Amino acid sequence: MSRSIHPTFTRNGSTASSHSIESAYTKALLRSLQFQGVQFLRYVTLDPYNNIRARVVPISQVLKKKHISLHNQCSIAEICLGGLASYADVMVEGTGLTARNVLAVVADPETLRVLPYNTKSAVILGNLHDQYTDEVSPFCSRSRLAMLVQDAAEQHNVAFSVGVELEFCLVRNTDGKFVDNSVYANTTTLNEQEEFLSCLYEQCQQQDLAIELIHSESAGGQIEVVLEYSHNPVHCCDAIVLTKETIQAVAHRFGMKALFLPKFDMMKAGNGMHLHMSIRDAATGEPIFCEGNGLSEQGAAFVEGILQHLPAITGLTLPTVNSHRRIGKGCWTGTVVGWAVEDKETGIRVCSNLLTKEWDHVECKLVDNSANPYLAVGALLWSGLSGVIANYKLRPSLLTIPEDEAPPLPKTLGEALDVLEADSTLTETFLGEKVSQAYLAVRRHELDRSSRMTLEEEVRDALA
Repeated sequence: MSRSIHPTFTRNGSTASSHSIESAYTKALLRSLQFQGVQFLRYVTLDPYNNIRARVVPISQVLKKKHISLHNQCSIAEICLGGLASYADVMVEGTGLTARNVLAVVADPETLRVLPYNTKSAVILGNLHDQYTDEVSPFCSRSRLAMLVQDAAEQHNVAFSVGVELEFCLVRNTDGKFVDNSVYANTTTLNEQEEFLSCLYEQCQQQDLAIELIHSESAGGQIEVVLEYSHNPVHCCDAIVLTKETIQAVAHRFGMKALFLPKFDMMKAGNGMHLHMSIRDAATGEPIFCEGNGLSEQGAAFVEGILQHLPAITGLTLPTVNSHRRIGKGCWTGTVVGWAVEDKETGIRVCSNLLTKEWDHVECKLVDNSANPYLAVGALLWSGLSGVIANYKLRPSLLTIPEDEAPPLPKTLGEALDVLEADSTLTETFLGEKVSQAYLAVRRHELDRSSRMTLEEEVRDALA
């Protein structure tokens, strides 16, 4: 039997606990939350365009029900998860969606957290299921990533590790100005914003969001927060969603706005969301990305798999007109399809471990905070896995060939979406036909609006 060179999806089955036991434990949990003063449960999901969609359910209402459960307490219209533009509740033509179908939000209890910045509320991340069949919705990007991770382990004995760097700028609410005019790795921002950083760190700790490193970046009031490297890609993306919410809330408390816009000044590099990835043996947990001081056969194939699909991936990882303003020479992003070791002007950078000197993971710089992290991470991991399955041979490093011999990356959002649409294996196997149609329609709708905006208008819109 021939084996597909691309990963496929299977539904994640699970054995349900007794209703009575689940109801008793849930009742005790909710009573405990009430005792702490928590009144509301925020059910949060993320649409493909990186918009948070939340519904609030009072705990008292959950406790009134005969069967007390965190699941299926609320629903969201499918059109709201796949067919609305990011800037307004406008149903976009061409998505293939109507206002008729409704998706149930199935809570993941592991994500439940009391919000330290809104202590009367707890948040819980949910997966989206069809309200009648209970099948996972194709518009649930969180479930899509979870199924990819499961299938990689079960079918190909590959497990993933993922880390992330979040970049943002602090802007004063009073005058709309950046809080300082500093440069890379300065102490000005650290000194002047220590109370903000201390509060942010404390509130992330309270939510079990582990911060590994903080430093000032290359623009005024710009900060990079590095989240702990995770062996669970879904939890890593959950942490991205929750940490960004916390950053925005803490900045507001201190009279500031956290600006995640990719490009805010043509003389500054901009805000990225760099992703770090590696692979492990799923059975033993041992790293399989490197071999000695070089890449292993599987590690090389993983990197080549990403490169094979990289132009199309940018349609998901750089999904706005503003995203492509950040890409260019001297912007620390790379402009061509290729890789190199420890070259920060390369989009795909193989990184050397500071302690062991091993080439133990790869970084993608072609990602920013406007991307849905589950789709961005999923597309990169899916592509890398396809390389491992097919045993791709890695092309020469950009350090050994002239840059003009490497294929260019898409220069605009329009080009990136065209390449994404043309990459049928990525769209059909990873995104699926229904999501691909809606995603391309909405992003092109947004492109039409955004292409008429100046950078100044984009910044003003982001700070509004």
